[in-house]
Amino acid sequence: MKEIYTNIHIIGGGLIGLATAYCLSKLSYNIVVSDKKSTFADLNNKDDNRTVAISEGTKNFLEELGVWKSLYKNSEQIKEIKVVDRNFTNNLVFENKRSKSNLGYIIKNKTILKKIYLRLKSMKNVTFISNSNVCSIDYKNNYIYSKSNVSLIKSDLIIAADGKNSKVRNIIKTPLYKKNYNQSALVVCFTHKNSHNNTAYEFFYKNGPLAILPMKKESGNFCSSIVWSNDADILNQLMSIDESELINILNEKIHQSVGKVKKIFSKNLFPLTSHLNSKFYDKRLIYVGDSAHSIHPIAGQGWNLGMRDVKKIFEISKKYHELGIDLGGLEFCKKYNDKSYYDAYQLYQITDKLDYIFKLNKPPFLFIRSLGFDILNKNDKIKNLISDFAMGV
Repeated sequence: MKEIYTNIHIIGGGLIGLATAYCLSKLSYNIVVSDKKSTFADLNNKDDNRTVAISEGTKNFLEELGVWKSLYKNSEQIKEIKVVDRNFTNNLVFENKRSKSNLGYIIKNKTILKKIYLRLKSMKNVTFISNSNVCSIDYKNNYIYSKSNVSLIKSDLIIAADGKNSKVRNIIKTPLYKKNYNQSALVVCFTHKNSHNNTAYEFFYKNGPLAILPMKKESGNFCSSIVWSNDADILNQLMSIDESELINILNEKIHQSVGKVKKIFSKNLFPLTSHLNSKFYDKRLIYVGDSAHSIHPIAGQGWNLGMRDVKKIFEISKKYHELGIDLGGLEFCKKYNDKSYYDAYQLYQITDKLDYIFKLNKPPFLFIRSLGFDILNKNDKIKNLISDFAMGV
């Protein structure tokens, strides 16, 4: 088996892995991106309609990297967020009064993947290895070695970007705290009668939240996606019923907020769990994105949290590169951990506690939440602080 040497080996070629590769490629490092799948063969998969919510902070970072301009035309702006607790009599509206910025943007995963992948493919300092299943990781003479079924890669640093069920984390045996919500998230993309007016909705029901996110028009039709957290058994049943029955149920749940659902063009079901690694680094190795942490989707901030990891890696790497300091040394890895861990821990706790609070269905808690909504609706300063937090600015 041929040995390959590179400065940085990124394991995982998803959204976060590619974004990390693109950042670091700008610093002239030699980079290998390996992935267990056939390298991005499904970029044009018409059935893949998964979306991500991009915060204003992440958009600003992508703009800094020179990527956002090519993504913007494929994204849909979120100009307003309406939060509804059980019914429309108890609601909260968030707006952004700043010019030239929005509360967020919705874009398809595959659009980001394709745009960044095509840029990386043209770079001489980036190599892709597909169908690669890492089986061991070792250290020798101040380098880290990863062996897979197709290669042996020697590098100064490994960046694990291989998702929630990280193979790297299992090999290194990094401890983690994991929470199973005993629920699933149903993700439905659909066309509907009325314009969404660039408004996102978050309905809080006793079994979990239901979010409606505005998408770009397709073939002249208004489009949105739903992310509905509920008991796994209930959502499993919904996956198997006729489309007309599911449309009737969704129409009841979304209260005509975007008009009647016309047609469902994709639906997926995901188990609802969250986790937090005990640390985000090891010897010549760091974890990024879902390999380091995953959070409840209640605030739609999972990908943005991963992108904040990427930004921190970029900033530290840029500084070390300018000073000529070893990229994968212990100081580098610890500095990344120190800058990223509390950020992830804080958002992990916020999303977990929000889910718990909004599921409480006894009269005293319903009254307290209603009172809280009333206070917030009358206090623009607090609402703006919450909006800024969601925007990542």
